[in-house]
Amino acid sequence: MATVKDITAMCKAGDVAKAYQQAKADLGEAPQDVWAQREMGWALYYLLKTDLDNNDRGGFLAHAEELAGLDLLTTSGDAMMFSNVLWKMAEFAKTVAPGSLHEMDSLFGLVGKYTFAPSKGYSCLLKSCLRLGQWERLADFIEWWNLDNLQPDDFEQYRLENGKKAMSLAEQAYIGYAKALLRKGDVGRISAFRPKIEKLTEDFPDMMYPGYFCGKLMLATGAARDDALTVVMPFARKKQSEFWIWQLLAEVYCDDTEKCMACLLRAVHCKAQESFLGKVRVRLASAYLSLNDYGRAKYHIEKTAGCYTRQGWRLPYEVQDWLRAPWMQTAVADSSDGLDYKLMTDAMLSYGTNESVAVVTHVDIAARRAAIVYGEKKRMVVTLRDLKARVAEGTLLTLNWVASPDGKASVVGSRLLDAAGFGGNGYIKLVSGNIRKPADKPFAFIEGQGVRCFITPATVRKHCLAGNESATAIAVYDYNKKRDEWSWRCASLKCKSQ
Repeated sequence: MATVKDITAMCKAGDVAKAYQQAKADLGEAPQDVWAQREMGWALYYLLKTDLDNNDRGGFLAHAEELAGLDLLTTSGDAMMFSNVLWKMAEFAKTVAPGSLHEMDSLFGLVGKYTFAPSKGYSCLLKSCLRLGQWERLADFIEWWNLDNLQPDDFEQYRLENGKKAMSLAEQAYIGYAKALLRKGDVGRISAFRPKIEKLTEDFPDMMYPGYFCGKLMLATGAARDDALTVVMPFARKKQSEFWIWQLLAEVYCDDTEKCMACLLRAVHCKAQESFLGKVRVRLASAYLSLNDYGRAKYHIEKTAGCYTRQGWRLPYEVQDWLRAPWMQTAVADSSDGLDYKLMTDAMLSYGTNESVAVVTHVDIAARRAAIVYGEKKRMVVTLRDLKARVAEGTLLTLNWVASPDGKASVVGSRLLDAAGFGGNGYIKLVSGNIRKPADKPFAFIEGQGVRCFITPATVRKHCLAGNESATAIAVYDYNKKRDEWSWRCASLKCKSQ
């Protein structure tokens, strides 16, 4: 009887067929001898390697089945051999063609009998299988693989050959499983998975797409709108230029006709390829028809029909019915929206954000940036584009913002605040009184509401202040970089004589 060392030596020397015959003979003499099975296991590993080299897919599956029949071999007791086999199975799965998914059924039927410990080879097998999104048993495979076996490295992004970063294996796996469950519509399995993907979004906030699929899963299980928005909105704010995020939000707001329509309108205005917008336009047409708005409905129906015809696709049945309807022959297509969708959807993005009164303390027109104070000892510099409003020094805003992982604030939106209706707070005050200007000094002060507010030389020059003028100032508790301290200063000034 040969030894495992003998078998592997023959295989490495290129005598794989001879090694296999020797192992087969030894196994025939002692079928329940674990060492005879180990000989055969190693011989089969080298045969699997040869099958891949020769692209003999049938031979690979036949030899994998033969290996699975060696009942005394275990992944723990024969770790080295099974580690090598895993890499070959991953290589096989990586080359399965979309039209040959039956090969994956066969492979999973064999590998699924084992339980593997986490390893690079095991992770590689998962990665190879995730590319097969249409495989019917993908959800079963991922459940067998067990996402708890993901290793720390699997949560890290990696670089492609072109230098671009790709999403981590963990993110791909969670998304792949979510997609598979959504296709199946298995509410029980979706409900069981939801806490895991929710935890992933909490533990790894930089992962962008799990939040989207978490929202999809929540909708599939009938979760409350507020719960879905809490999960989806952080992702939506990052991806607001993508049509499909508004398609998802339209589902979230499905019971609010106006908001749902606003989301659909924003989706079609996202400059996506027309071939991607068919379902969105069909929903929009249906919404307009529910309002008897035949002109706008006709516009979206014709856009859909034209696109589908150019692509050679079959028109949806409802579109076919609409095209035959009498009103379709008389209505005049109207491309206008009939709704201020941008204002409404921008407001939606503020859901779950912090809201505070802010004041603009400086505007740099050349750099298109502004400094604002938005809380007690809270200050930041933002782009004018982020503020989405025309501002000047002293402009009051209602600011919506979120805290970034690094502790900094990020502006979500803002709107102008009428100073006449603002009574002040702990860091912004409306101070009325007489200007106090020290002799031979370029600066001045105004006092009121318990604060002594510094007026900069630039403001003194702008208003030609000499002292004793009656004025009202917007005072802000701002950071003085030169003195490294927070103090009251004038953000804007209005003299009563002006």
